[in-house]
Amino acid sequence: MSHLVVILFAFVFACVHSGMAALRPTLEKKIPPRLYRVLFVVASFAVATPWLLFLVEHRYDGIRLFNFQHSVLLHGLVFLMASFAFFFLYPGAFRFSEIVTINKPTQRFYTEGIIRITRHPQLTGMTLWCLSHFLWIGTTFSLATSFGLIAYHLFAAWHGDKRRLKLFGDKYRQLMNTTSIIPFKAIIEGKQKLQLGEFVDKAYFWIVVFISTVYYFHPNIKQFYFPWNNQLGL
Repeated sequence: MSHLVVILFAFVFACVHSGMAALRPTLEKKIPPRLYRVLFVVASFAVATPWLLFLVEHRYDGIRLFNFQHSVLLHGLVFLMASFAFFFLYPGAFRFSEIVTINKPTQRFYTEGIIRITRHPQLTGMTLWCLSHFLWIGTTFSLATSFGLIAYHLFAAWHGDKRRLKLFGDKYRQLMNTTSIIPFKAIIEGKQKLQLGEFVDKAYFWIVVFISTVYYFHPNIKQFYFPWNNQLGL
């Protein structure tokens, strides 16, 4: 049952997150952009938060396909994969002032930095995150979770390209012609050139701080979110 629920969460999140993104150009003509951004963030978190809690609580549901948690090498591999995932999942960090509506949210797209590696860094990041956690947990539930998350991000990549083509036309089509969804593909093909200087940004410092904090508290995440389990001796 939990396997079906986690897939349902992915579907509901897709409807809310991508649905509100699709409606943004129309509704921002009737609703102030700052207010719409607040509604967008609140609605997304309203689905994402219980989804995350559900993942933590049920991560060992179903059949245990394998268990390599005793392996030091696997631990290192999982840590590296999960850490690199956050460097691809970063984009909001560069637009934090828009997310919290300090600056007026605007419709735009980026052409530098991580975009040179892959046009949809969040798809790459989530794929790495799912694979690392599936390797560590090894249950059919974690496999179902990975399927739901990756499927949504594949849809979001397609949907994002479609929306931006409609908004920006030839300018975004040019970006599509010089970038790739598969990481490093455009660079290998000579369509892009990696500019390391573009990665010298304070946002990456905060990503390192975030990764370090998550890694430190990660063993206690279940006790933090579900303190009643401790009282019940679970």
